[in-house]
Amino acid sequence: MPIHVLENYVSVEQYAALCRKSKRAIMDRIRGGSISAIKVDGYYAINTVVNPPIHTVNPHHKRKAGAHTSYHDLRCIITWCNGKGIRSYPYLRAVINGQLEGWLIGEEVFARLTDLEAFRKK
Repeated sequence: MPIHVLENYVSVEQYAALCRKSKRAIMDRIRGGSISAIKVDGYYAINTVVNPPIHTVNPHHKRKAGAHTSYHDLRCIITWCNGKGIRSYPYLRAVINGQLEGWLIGEEVFARLTDLEAFRKK
């Protein structure tokens, strides 16, 4: 199974550093609609092609943007494992070895919930 890398996406923290703004300012702009982002399992990622990281972004510029939930069935592997009280290394290793299909978005690795549950039962 492949690893899907969404290259253009960065975390809110990385985007804030690129724009020389605070994380709170970027989150406010996402909520206000001037920056578009995706939200996957509580993790926000910003496409740097759609939203170029410039430090002079006008927070009052209104676009049809905001946080959009994409990939509803994906879960962050590390957060999911921590919630279950299990180690995440076997799951991350399974993604690397091709046993699980994975998505790399920003700094986090995601997998389908059904695949994680099935791998856990093995």
